[in-house]
Amino acid sequence: NNSAGNLTRTFSLFTQHTNGNQFQTLEYGNYILTELDNEGDWGNIYQACVNANKIVKTYETANPYYGGIGRILLALNMGYATDAWGDIPFSEAFEGATGNIAPKYDTQENAIKLIQSYLDTAITDLSKAPSSNLVVPGSDDIFYNGSTTKWIKLAYGIKARYAMRLTQREGSTAAAQKALDYLQHSLTSKSDNLVATFDGGNNQSSWYAFNNQRGGYMGMGKYFIDLLNSTSDPRLPFYATTDSNNGYSGASPELPDGNTSQFGDYFAGSAATPLNIFSFSEIKFIEAEAQFRLGNTSGARTALQAAVSASLVDITGSDNTAFATNAATTVTLQNIIKQKYVALFTTSEPYNDFRRTGFPVLTPNQNSESKKIPLRLITPKSERTLNNNATIVSDFYAPVWWDN
Repeated sequence: NNSAGNLTRTFSLFTQHTNGNQFQTLEYGNYILTELDNEGDWGNIYQACVNANKIVKTYETANPYYGGIGRILLALNMGYATDAWGDIPFSEAFEGATGNIAPKYDTQENAIKLIQSYLDTAITDLSKAPSSNLVVPGSDDIFYNGSTTKWIKLAYGIKARYAMRLTQREGSTAAAQKALDYLQHSLTSKSDNLVATFDGGNNQSSWYAFNNQRGGYMGMGKYFIDLLNSTSDPRLPFYATTDSNNGYSGASPELPDGNTSQFGDYFAGSAATPLNIFSFSEIKFIEAEAQFRLGNTSGARTALQAAVSASLVDITGSDNTAFATNAATTVTLQNIIKQKYVALFTTSEPYNDFRRTGFPVLTPNQNSESKKIPLRLITPKSERTLNNNATIVSDFYAPVWWDN
């Protein structure tokens, strides 16, 4: 839910992958959000981290594999929190109702350092011999079935993500080199993807469940669908349904329209539709950007083509070499991020990249009061009223620290 649920839908409205046509989503598309709108997301993230922290604190010493997995899940979720809100409770958090209920806020700079530290410890834990554990994960590991190798690859992938997040703070080449160093140990194929699976019963795929319960609230965005149409992108019929004219179209923020294309089968087809949380495709996009920033145009092109190909396999089930080759012809930061924007729809990364790089170039909703796309979420009401140590931010347009 934290990885592929309400947060990603909210951000998809800002990035114009989708469009809000009714009720709350219409307000979000007009950049009207309150301190209550994402309070549930905040609570869900911290509940997940309380649970992960309990695993770490209670079992890591005797069961380092479980401790390592707990640390990776905690780091992943804290990444979502700091990307959305900036400064967050971290070093004093996760104790639950019986502990410190007013934890101090860590700066985003320190939060990212803590994320990297948690991942480093996780890699160490997961690299220990099986005999170091009283119990080792198996079928209870719903992601990787107890494969420490895959968890280690994921940890390095997240490290690369947050290395590249600091291109504006640490410098373009320094961040790029760190990312490349981490990528050498990260995901190497689709089989390494971190995938959310659903049983289709009480546990329903999050985009499907939203669309099933709130049909008509959201549809596909005009900018996104126009982009896919302009390149005859093979992913279009997987991302979107046909519209009332049997073609593909999206609605603009200024003109909500329920007759345009709706959510496609790839991410909302059924109650059991799986959703990518972290993919090999993202790894290759990070590599493409890093190589470009380091001046290696040839390496960037190779990685970019591989990234598009990996996305095609994820979304359509097969590669399209001609399309991927053409998509990688232009090796610029703008094209790398634009291709990543298409591939990583249904994750938070396009919104993070948009803020960090300014790409793709989006025109804000001209009917909105501000005519500016929000750059963050504001502090939830529960924190403002119940945590005396909270860093209160009420301005959507105040950039987070890494968006300098």
